[in-house]
Formats: sequence, structure tokens, C-alpha cells
Amino acid sequence: FGGSEYLKVMHQLVRGRPPIVSLARERALQKLIVAAANDAVIESAHDCSEGGLAVALAECCFQSGGLGVDVVLPGQKIEGHPDLGVVATLFGETASQIVVSLSESQADSFCARAATVGVPVLKIGRVEGTRLRIKVDSASVIDVPVIEVERIWETGLSRHFAHEAA
Repeated sequence: FGGSEYLKVMHQLVRGRPPIVSLARERALQKLIVAAANDAVIESAHDCSEGGLAVALAECCFQSGGLGVDVVLPGQKIEGHPDLGVVATLFGETASQIVVSLSESQADSFCARAATVGVPVLKIGRVEGTRLRIKVDSASVIDVPVIEVERIWETGLSRHFAHEAA
């Protein structure tokens, strides 16, 4: 969580070391995404930087016009802090991580391209419905209408300043 939005927003802390970026891994990932986009293999791509994977998935839903997702994420384990595993999974800001959407017919092609350049791929779910549904391991942790999440996201700044003024 070092340097993360989670620490800043939830605990008013700006400290810790952010994730280490491997320039070689980042270069391979960016080349893969650009080539896959140029060849129309992927439908969309979104980085997982500010706010982590849960925020990236929510923003993908907003940008799709309100389509939802149903995903299952493998939970992270944090030694000595088992209660933080779900939070780390959802809001940890891992370097060189991108969410892509693509048709089922392109999945094998994309995975083969990724393997060729040494970029790991994990299928986490499907675009479907109008809800943001996220499970960590087998536990449902988020299940809300996309429209509600987008409303909260859009009004966050004004709510922040209204709270500070109070």
C-alpha cells in the first residue's frame, strides 16, 4: 500500500514505498497492449494505477456506457495481517498491471501473444449485466449497480469539499 490512494483516502497517510517498477516488464506489457490494440485483438485496456484493480474495473464499467462485470480475483496474502488481504487485492496499486477486455474468440490469440513476450495473463471474469460484481477467492465483496458506483465516483470531489467545509 506504500504511496497508495487507499492509504491517503482511508487513513490520511502519505507514506511508504510505492511498488517497484520493472522497466523491462513495463516495456513488454506496453508493446503487447499497443500491438493487440492495433490488430483489433482487444476491445479496451485500462491501467490499474491510481486506486488499484477495483477502481480500474469500476472505471472500465463507466467507460463502457454502464456495462457491468462479474470477476473473481485470487486473494493476496499479507504476512502478519490476514485481515488486509481483501483490501490489498482490491486496492493495492501493483505496477505494470492492465485490465483488458476482449471477445472470447480473441482470448487464445491474446494469451499466446502475451506468453511470447513473457507477460503473465489471468482471466478474471466477464463483461455482463449492469452490476459491478467482484469476488475475492469465493467471497463476494462488491455487488452494486454500475450506475450507483458511477454516481458516487462522479460526486466524490464535491462531497470531499463539502465534508471539509463542515
